[in-house]
Amino acid sequence: MKKAAGLGIGIVSALLWLPPVFADSSGDILAVLDGMKQQMARMQQTIDQQNLRIQQLESKKVLEVPQPNAAMQPLPTGQAGGTAQNMTENDWQKGIKDNIGEAIPWLKGAKFGGDLRLRMENFETYDKNNDAGSTGTAADRTRNRFRVRLRWGFEKDFGDDWKAGFRLVTGITTEPTATNQTLGNPGYFNYKSIQIDKAYATYEPGALKDRGLLKSVRLGAGKFENPFLRYSTPIVWDPDVMPEGVYEQANLAFISDGTNKLNFYAATGQFITNENAAVSTDSEVYGYQAVLVWSTHVFGADMPVDITGAVSYYDYPGWSQTVVNNTAATSYLRTNTIVADNFRVLDVYPEIEFSVDRTPVTLWVDFATNVGNTLSTEDTVQSLGNDIHDQDEAWGVGARIGKPKKKGDWQLSYGYYEIGVNAVVAAFNDSDFGGPGTVGATNRKGHKFGFFYQLTDSVAVSWTGFVVRPLNPSAVVASSTHESVFRSQVDLSYKF
Repeated sequence: MKKAAGLGIGIVSALLWLPPVFADSSGDILAVLDGMKQQMARMQQTIDQQNLRIQQLESKKVLEVPQPNAAMQPLPTGQAGGTAQNMTENDWQKGIKDNIGEAIPWLKGAKFGGDLRLRMENFETYDKNNDAGSTGTAADRTRNRFRVRLRWGFEKDFGDDWKAGFRLVTGITTEPTATNQTLGNPGYFNYKSIQIDKAYATYEPGALKDRGLLKSVRLGAGKFENPFLRYSTPIVWDPDVMPEGVYEQANLAFISDGTNKLNFYAATGQFITNENAAVSTDSEVYGYQAVLVWSTHVFGADMPVDITGAVSYYDYPGWSQTVVNNTAATSYLRTNTIVADNFRVLDVYPEIEFSVDRTPVTLWVDFATNVGNTLSTEDTVQSLGNDIHDQDEAWGVGARIGKPKKKGDWQLSYGYYEIGVNAVVAAFNDSDFGGPGTVGATNRKGHKFGFFYQLTDSVAVSWTGFVVRPLNPSAVVASSTHESVFRSQVDLSYKF
């Protein structure tokens, strides 16, 4: 632009010099020179204004990032900025990375995101201890409560295979399986607590990507998403549990062709569950998981059939000593009994996913047993005088139909579970599966129902229902009176 303007000035100047050749006097020459000087000044002013406008336009292009709400619908045909397609989450994140990252260097490679969930929860508790001949004193009761959950996180890609991030969440410091805050508790409009949900760093070496059978390797440390959660069920892990320590993951592809894909996933974790400098009650969790996924078209279906087999092993050294000597206000023994010797949990999880009329259907089975519980069930029953049936085993079966991703998608789910009192660590499995009351952990059996619907790409409504009662009612097991609990949760969720 500047070169073109300079060339224009030269041409105009040459043309303007012609009149003096034919001028009859020096006065005419001076007048022509003065006019030329004023004209050149005006042209220079125009050039300066054009250059300033160009700089403003270039700056505006970098700083203006498309707004996600405005981009949800295309603009009218012919209107500036109109598009034929709605903006996806990937488009939005790319806009953040490419545009804001260029304008503010430290934000390059950054991701922001979170969600808000509003929940209405109802409990209907029916206590058989009120029946004739019963010695219990609890009464049938109803409870309603309203809860909120807020999560917001930040992650930055530092390049060269390194990432770090954090997430803040509502919750309390003495509960590892709940991120909700109950409205009215604490009451009188007091403020709600915000905790650190995740604070982590990961390393994925590029030199180990796509190296023969090896597809990727990841190392992580800090407080992070549970690396074992995907191939397990609430029998072992509540989805809100965020372990602390380090983990390692690897992905291998044994077969990859047009008909079959055979992938192997491996994960190990070394988690710190309790560190106490004063007394010898430290405890850890060592986890190991191996997963084989076969994706195939050999059954003649249009969509692939995915068959998964996962085996996990979790060792909790020092756990029993930790919870027995726990002096905190909240006991992490929960519904486990002190007769449990050790916790070394073996978890087997097979799953099959296929499509019916292009709708995903998933069938799963889960079986867990505490192989470290060396006290025999028969001896325990006799010593306690109670029928503690299969106290070191847990199992479940279930199905999911649908896989919600965008507006209009839905999912139905169902699961049946039986969880022995000492089958798994009660502090970390599904806290919603129960009562009595609001306590859910082990020594439970019952049903879990679910429905999920995407109102928009970012807003969803869901319902979860539980029908649960103790597996083996016993006075020696916490919260195991003869109660049946009907629990209902209605959620409205927003992603941003």
